[in-house]
Amino acid sequence: MLKTATAMNTTLRCFVGRAAARTSVHSHHLTSKSQQQLAFVSSLHSPSTSAWLSSNYSARSFSAASTGQAPEIKLYQYHICPFCNITKSVLSYAKLDYEKVEVNPLTKQELKPWSGDYKKVPIALIGEEQVNGSEQIIDALLDTQYVQQFLQSRWNNEASDKDVMTMQQFQNSENSQKWMRYAVDDLAALLYPNICGTLGDSYDAFSYVKNVDSFTGGQKISIQMLGSLAMYFAASRVKSKRNITDEKKALKEALDKFEHEGLDNGKLSFCSGVSTPYLGDLAVFGVLYSVNGLQAHTDSIQLRGGAVKEWYDRMHLSVMGEKAQHQIKLGVTCD
Repeated sequence: MLKTATAMNTTLRCFVGRAAARTSVHSHHLTSKSQQQLAFVSSLHSPSTSAWLSSNYSARSFSAASTGQAPEIKLYQYHICPFCNITKSVLSYAKLDYEKVEVNPLTKQELKPWSGDYKKVPIALIGEEQVNGSEQIIDALLDTQYVQQFLQSRWNNEASDKDVMTMQQFQNSENSQKWMRYAVDDLAALLYPNICGTLGDSYDAFSYVKNVDSFTGGQKISIQMLGSLAMYFAASRVKSKRNITDEKKALKEALDKFEHEGLDNGKLSFCSGVSTPYLGDLAVFGVLYSVNGLQAHTDSIQLRGGAVKEWYDRMHLSVMGEKAQHQIKLGVTCD
């Protein structure tokens, strides 16, 4: 127990340092890929991800990239990790089947020994190739012929002739990248103080472990207790480093920006400006969906209402294939 607590504390120091560093916006395609390390415990993207990817695993290297076959995918994740949920939003939007493996944040045993020195999430096995980091996984998937053909067919069916989405617009347009940066650099950073601002909230945030069948009863207890305690203190340090005095106000202001600039105060269905979402839309949705069921989700979506909730409901239908079920009961909420 002491060993796992020490490991958690060490990795959280890395998390806090990276969270504090995210005070400026950078060019986002490959440069910001190596800088999106703001997240849940230590096991998210590392600063050396881009270099590692270039020298070890090309996102274009796996066999499905040049065929029309759906790739076989196994995703290693944390349930409430915003970057994992960005990845899953793309997988769901592209209707890709995948196997999901929940990683124990204290031991990371699920990643040993096959992942090498890389012990962060998300990691995907695409075919037989290991791809590390959410944006690298997304790029690898969007490089496959199968996904490109599926998405183009979907866009052709969903859009009128004048606003058919293209892969270039979806993935690399300036506006799509702007909201991807916003999701990764700004919105994700604000979630942790909002879901772990009190010990009770932090404990609730880790309640997902109760539904992980692969964890033993003892593991569930230790993860929820140690994880919630560590993240409570980490969230406090993030607030201090980022000069956040009121985390709820900061999150509201960030969503105000998305509503005003991204959705044009509700005039746009998606930040793409057309009838189908950008990758940037998917990224923002993934970050918000990561806290689904927690009070921060209630505050950000249901209680806020307006253009952001309407956009979220459209995104839920587009990504998940079903309407969002909102239920507010004593501050605890939604499917």
